[in-house]
Amino acid sequence: MAFFNRLWTFFSGDTKQLHKQADVLKIGILGAANICNMALVNPASKLSNILIYGIAARNRPKAEAFARKHHIPKVYDNYDELLADPDITAIYNPLPNGLHYQWTMKALRSGKHVLCEKPLSNNASEAREMVEEARKQNRLLVEAFHYRYHPMCNETLRNLLSNKDRIGSIQNISAVFTVAASFLKHDDIRFQYSLGGGTQMDLGCYVVSSCRFIVNTYNNRNDDTEGPFEIQKAEALRVSPTNPQIDYGMRSDLILDGIKCNIYCEFTNNWSITKQQITIECEHAIITVGYFIAPVFYHYITVHDRRGNQTRTIKNYGDNQSTYYYQLKAFVDAVKIAQNESSMDRAYEIAYTTGKSGIRNMEIIDEIYRKAGLVVRGTEI
Repeated sequence: MAFFNRLWTFFSGDTKQLHKQADVLKIGILGAANICNMALVNPASKLSNILIYGIAARNRPKAEAFARKHHIPKVYDNYDELLADPDITAIYNPLPNGLHYQWTMKALRSGKHVLCEKPLSNNASEAREMVEEARKQNRLLVEAFHYRYHPMCNETLRNLLSNKDRIGSIQNISAVFTVAASFLKHDDIRFQYSLGGGTQMDLGCYVVSSCRFIVNTYNNRNDDTEGPFEIQKAEALRVSPTNPQIDYGMRSDLILDGIKCNIYCEFTNNWSITKQQITIECEHAIITVGYFIAPVFYHYITVHDRRGNQTRTIKNYGDNQSTYYYQLKAFVDAVKIAQNESSMDRAYEIAYTTGKSGIRNMEIIDEIYRKAGLVVRGTEI
């Protein structure tokens, strides 16, 4: 019954966008990507302080259909027209990876705060420019690593990692994220190099991010004090038959701030169930995190005490809301603080998946590609 309650909470919502506050934050969408329903429309329907005010897409009829379905007041002929609207305060950028840089830069220069889908950019060089532009414009740039905002991660796992006396030193981290390629078409944007495709970009950005979160939390570091990294080994498991620069799977061995990490991501060749698992081997305990990316449906954290040879399982569903709900709420609250208190530091304490964090994620991904003998995304081939 609890599972069905979570499903109801996740999928329910009044897309008519009723009962909004007078000083509602108006957000615009660049494109009508499939992820918009989960990441923006559904959570926005449950928040009274945000209104999806406008949408633009390359295909105006598609944008109009999306607007009608979700009761979005305005449709624009193109992205530039949407960005020029002074009534819009913030932008959600769900465009393909290869377009994040171009349209996020334009949005920032138009004075908009930006919630940009992961990964932040094609590469670290683009990410640095985006962060610098956000600083110049005094606007928020937040990378949409939604899993970080869920209580399972932000409360339960964080508290476990902070209890160093109980778990001891971290000896190794293994992170796995696999999805059956059967669910995707051959021309999917994930497999197009010009759009920033590749498994390491799509699935792999999550496992890199999760390992960084674990290491930084354990070492009590933040974006400004994050330790060094080294890619010891990287291997592309399979590549596209039409473009050898597109990886269908990747294995990498890393050292993050002195801690060994093994990561594996792949669009598999069978109908295997998606696997999302992190194993943290510590001196006194082994912590296993299952289904960390979409914990609203189901997840678990098992803690095996090596000294007492006992295992306990912990779950934290919060109030049954989705990762996207918590993320959007944090983004809206952060924008309000940036506007009303003129404090970007305070805003980034709330919306903490920052562009600066995105730079480090892309630095690691870039180096994984180099180590695997592939080119960095955004490089002409």
